[in-house]
Amino acid sequence: MKIDIEVAFSFKRELGDDHRTLVLPDGSDVAAAIARFAEKHPSVRERLLGVNGEILRHINTLINGGNVKLRQGFETILHDGDRMTILPPAGGG
Repeated sequence: MKIDIEVAFSFKRELGDDHRTLVLPDGSDVAAAIARFAEKHPSVRERLLGVNGEILRHINTLINGGNVKLRQGFETILHDGDRMTILPPAGGG
């Protein structure tokens, strides 16, 4: 399956133009997509994954505009044509 990727990070410019889609096996979840994205773009891996490959707790992800935290978290299953948005941590003050 193929999903669209939207990245809302300051390092988006480091990714080049080939970051906009991911090809994944059918039945893949958000965690697999993030891991594949980090594998495909090693320059941003440490900003997404910890040393053991776990997704960093400050990473927020939307699927088709809905936060995965309101679904099954990073275990949310993806479907062909989905749009995954990876968001930076939000700060305030």
